[in-house]
Amino acid sequence: MPDPSFVLPLILHSVVIPFAAALAALFILRKAGAGALASALAVAIGFLASYFAVYHTQWAFPPRQALDWLPWIVVLSVAGAAVSERVAHAGSRLFVRLLVSIVTVALVAWPAMASAGLPKTALTIAVAGALTCAAWTYLAGAARSRHTPALLLTVVAGGAGLVMMIDSSQLLGQLSGALAVTFAACAAGRLGRPDGAFSATAAGVAVLLLGALLANAFIFAGFSAGYVALLASGLLADLLVQAMRRRRAAASGAGPSLIAVALSAIPVLVTVGIAIKAAQDSGGY
Repeated sequence: MPDPSFVLPLILHSVVIPFAAALAALFILRKAGAGALASALAVAIGFLASYFAVYHTQWAFPPRQALDWLPWIVVLSVAGAAVSERVAHAGSRLFVRLLVSIVTVALVAWPAMASAGLPKTALTIAVAGALTCAAWTYLAGAARSRHTPALLLTVVAGGAGLVMMIDSSQLLGQLSGALAVTFAACAAGRLGRPDGAFSATAAGVAVLLLGALLANAFIFAGFSAGYVALLASGLLADLLVQAMRRRRAAASGAGPSLIAVALSAIPVLVTVGIAIKAAQDSGGY
C-alpha cells in the first residue's frame, strides 16, 4: 500500500493546487475580460502555484540553478506568446516564436555549459528550440479552431510526469504532472462555452513550459532523448487525424478530438511501459 505521507502531498501539490488555481484564475480573468490571455494566464498561475508549493524552500533569487529560472520562464512564455499573437505577418510571427523558444531553452541549458561544453550546449539549444517552435506553431493554429490541443497536451504532459518520476526526477515529474492538470482545468473550463477556453496564446505558453521541463530532465536528470521523442510524437495525433478527415477516412463513431487523444496516448503509454521495464531491470521499481 502506498505511503500516505508521500501520496497525499503529491496529490495536493500536483493535482489539487494547480487545478484549483488554474480554474479559479480562468473564471476570474474571463469575468475581467482578459480574452485570449485568460487561459494562458490560468496555465501560468496554476503551474506557478504548484511550483512554489513544491519548490519554495529551494528557490533562489537571483537564480543559482536551472530550476530557479522556471518562474522567469513562465513570465517569458506568457509575454512571448502574447506578443507573437499580435504580430500580423506570418514570417515575423514565426521569427518571434523561434526567438522565444531558443531563449527559453537557453535559460534552462546555460548552467550546464561548464560541464557539457559550448558546442554540445549550443546544439541542444538549437534543436530543442526549433522543435519547440514547430510544436508551438502547429498547436497554436489548431487551438483557433478546435479544443484538441488542450487534451493532447494534457495526455503528453501527464505521461511525461509519470516517466520522469519513474526514470529521472520526482520533482520534475511533479511539475510536469501539475502542468498537465492546468491544461485539464482549461479543458474543463470550456465546457458549455462555444468560444472555448484554450487559446493560441495558451498553446504557446503550454508548449514553452512543457519544453522547458523536458529540457531540464534531458540535460540535468539523464532523461532519454528517446523518451522525449516518443512523448513529443503524441502531439502529432491531431495532425494525423486532420489528414484522415481530409481523406474522409476518419471513423464516424467518435469525434476527432477523442480519436486524437486515443492516438496520442499510444506513444505516451509505450514510453511509460519502457520506463517501468527499465526501472525493473535496474532494480529501482
